[in-house]
Amino acid sequence: MAENTVDIVEIVTEQVIPQGPVHCGSHMAISAGPSYDAMQWVAVEPIWPEWACGCGFRMDIDALDPVSGVWIAALRRQSLQHELEIAQNTLELAFKKAVDAGVDPRALAEVTGVPGTEIDSLLQ
Repeated sequence: MAENTVDIVEIVTEQVIPQGPVHCGSHMAISAGPSYDAMQWVAVEPIWPEWACGCGFRMDIDALDPVSGVWIAALRRQSLQHELEIAQNTLELAFKKAVDAGVDPRALAEVTGVPGTEIDSLLQ
């Protein structure tokens, strides 16, 4: 009975915690891929995890499972949409505060690169 329990635990563990592909005789671990500094003034999380071996070899995570690449991209998009919503709310608050302090909204929009068509929506 004890042997059956150990076998079941090992099977369930393998299903829940998948082992990476084998390289250099051992399983590779998931590692954060290189970050892309598209915007130097913003800290950007690494956007693509990858399999990494202790010897330094790296492999895209979706090389073995293309579905995981879809999950990662969808989660990244969701995160960026959330960040964009926060940035929009912050812009609206700052714009209103500056206008309330007496700054001309058209001049403010021109200097900050905000399209003139967005001024009314920022002030609502």
